[in-house]
Amino acid sequence: MVLDSFSILALFGITIIVGYVGYLFFDKTRIPDVFWLIIFGLLIGPVFNLVDRALFVSISPFLAALALLIILFDAGINMDFYKMLRSFPRSIALAVVGIAISVTAVAAVSYYFIGLSLLYSVLLGIIVGSTSSEIAITIVKRLHMRESPKMIVTLESILTDPLVIVGAIVMLNLISHSAAQISPVQGVLSAFSIGAVIGLIAGLIWLFVLDKLKGRPFDYMLTLAVLFLLYVFVESASGSGAIAALAFGLVLGNGGAFSTMLRMKRRFGFSKLLRTFQNEVSFFIRAFFFVYLGIIVSVNTTYLIYGLAICGALILARLVAAQITMYKMHLTGSEKNMMRTMVPRGLAAAVLAQLPVAYGIPDAAIFSDLVFIVILGTVLYTTVATRLFYK
Repeated sequence: MVLDSFSILALFGITIIVGYVGYLFFDKTRIPDVFWLIIFGLLIGPVFNLVDRALFVSISPFLAALALLIILFDAGINMDFYKMLRSFPRSIALAVVGIAISVTAVAAVSYYFIGLSLLYSVLLGIIVGSTSSEIAITIVKRLHMRESPKMIVTLESILTDPLVIVGAIVMLNLISHSAAQISPVQGVLSAFSIGAVIGLIAGLIWLFVLDKLKGRPFDYMLTLAVLFLLYVFVESASGSGAIAALAFGLVLGNGGAFSTMLRMKRRFGFSKLLRTFQNEVSFFIRAFFFVYLGIIVSVNTTYLIYGLAICGALILARLVAAQITMYKMHLTGSEKNMMRTMVPRGLAAAVLAQLPVAYGIPDAAIFSDLVFIVILGTVLYTTVATRLFYK
């Protein structure tokens, strides 16, 4: 079925309602709205064929970049700078250890059980190596516990996205022999540093601009325009646009803290009204992305068992990584369980699963088929585990 203007408007409206109802249900069911949104997408896409799948596939690069951009900007705005600094060592440790163990576990399952080549196995491990920031942040911020463990998991989920994105691109270049040789460590550090520095500088400049625009209309829309241009510029400069968006949002959301650190005479800040607008936009973009994910999937029962085996490997890898990271941390039982069970995969995995096709990798469809099962499986596991183990 080809979408007309009325069908698109109806899809937008129903998406918002499903996302909102799912958000309200979370308090009672512990099932994130992401699950209901994906199921809705499956029903109107592959199950009943009510929408044109090809249309949504064609906008995949744009929608994926937009969702990642808005979600990380939102995370930066809502992150307390001083709490982030206290949590950063544990967060980066959990991110690096978690990715390393996850890639190893998934690569082993893919190589010995599924029969993929070694390079394909490692690539698949990297693709699903990132904890979904959009899902983890949604779940964690609704749990009633201390801010410290919540900040560790939140920041870890944000840091893993650019790590696996850069790692996957390096691996794809290695497989396709289409790029100059570059050290993976150099690639990660370069992307992180470029994105962080430009994002911080842009954020500081924009604080001054917002102060001058105070009282004028449309300052939020102008901020979004700057965010989009910042993302494009940083990506063009071989940096991480995701990290730039995070740093930009972090500065705007912590204007008072940065004003104090830089010994400015005036204290700048991001107004409550702008935060409200940002929360509304973030909700819609995230909701529509997961409906879109359900629409474009091609359900393949052949790889169902393989996908579930990868889910099992990721769950075990998370248990090991969390146990290592929690060493000498004074946490309650609920806080430990939260860190152990936070394994959802989402946006980064869905986006990276499409890249092998773009790189002309043979038999690239297997990545999409497996990754979708992994996303659903890990989201379901995190939902059930949160329900059972969190008190």
